[in-house]
Amino acid sequence: MAAVLPVAAQEVEAGRCRVERNATLSRFDRVYVRDEFRIRYTLEGAHALPDIRDLDRNGIPDKVQDVATQLVVGRRLFTDVMGLTYPMRQPRYARATSIDVFLLKMEKGNGMSYDEVMNCRLGSDEAAGGCALRIDLLNRHANQNVTPIHELFHQYQYGYTMFKARWFLEGTARWSEYALRPGSGPQQPLPATLPALREQVFSQTYGASGMWNRLAGMLDPDGRLRLPPGLAQTTYVDGSLVIQDVQLHGAAFIKALLEALGPLDRQVAARNGWPVFGWKEEDQRSSAYDTEIFKGVLQATRSEAARSKARRSAELEEFLALEALVKKDVP
Repeated sequence: MAAVLPVAAQEVEAGRCRVERNATLSRFDRVYVRDEFRIRYTLEGAHALPDIRDLDRNGIPDKVQDVATQLVVGRRLFTDVMGLTYPMRQPRYARATSIDVFLLKMEKGNGMSYDEVMNCRLGSDEAAGGCALRIDLLNRHANQNVTPIHELFHQYQYGYTMFKARWFLEGTARWSEYALRPGSGPQQPLPATLPALREQVFSQTYGASGMWNRLAGMLDPDGRLRLPPGLAQTTYVDGSLVIQDVQLHGAAFIKALLEALGPLDRQVAARNGWPVFGWKEEDQRSSAYDTEIFKGVLQATRSEAARSKARRSAELEEFLALEALVKKDVP
């Protein structure tokens, strides 16, 4: 799930670090650090961690360690294996020095990923605090639920593009979960008409993953990840594997898509006279830019089909032909 931030927060200049004044965050008095990830939790109060099992008896709850392990594996998969640019290496997030992950009681949802660099002025930091990206996770979820990698993928999306249409944002984040989950996600036939495109894709959130999974499968039917030594054998505290299999269709396609969307959102910013990274939240999420995003989808589909020499079926050709119809449909 992507966070909705106040308009003022969206207007912070890229590279600046907004101070987050939130009394709740100061209650997270424990921190577990694994590489750039700082897992913050508490054993007291309303946000107390419900499950404090500690199988390896190292003083850190298994849930906390398992979240950190999944995030490190996710970063290695997305960046080292798939070649995506890590969020903290993107110009938008140049000042971030960590990703702070809060395990807390959430009123709704399983997780939330914030799209700006912030300074939470936490007690474990120096007096001036530190600039960080932020992820919130439900503290009572099963230890090995894939929400952490889903929310981490949102950080990758935010690093590449300002577009936050939910059919793109949540649909591709749901695809990313299968980097860890067994098999591949459910597919549905590609839309071949404008009404089908609106109904099956533009009006969807997580359900749009059917289109993304279909494209990924068609463009990358083999769909096998080449994992570096040791990564495939990484385990959680209880010994279970983090990566369930090496199958993930469409990694190169998703990379091409994210790389295509950056230049397209720059065009939108220039056309509207907006700062490159200073869009208002409602503009980031606006359906007015569905067509712009879909241009990136078609661009990435064509480039990956040519690169991989994927079979050009009638279904794929009808999908690509939507470009002419979408152009005519734009007011």
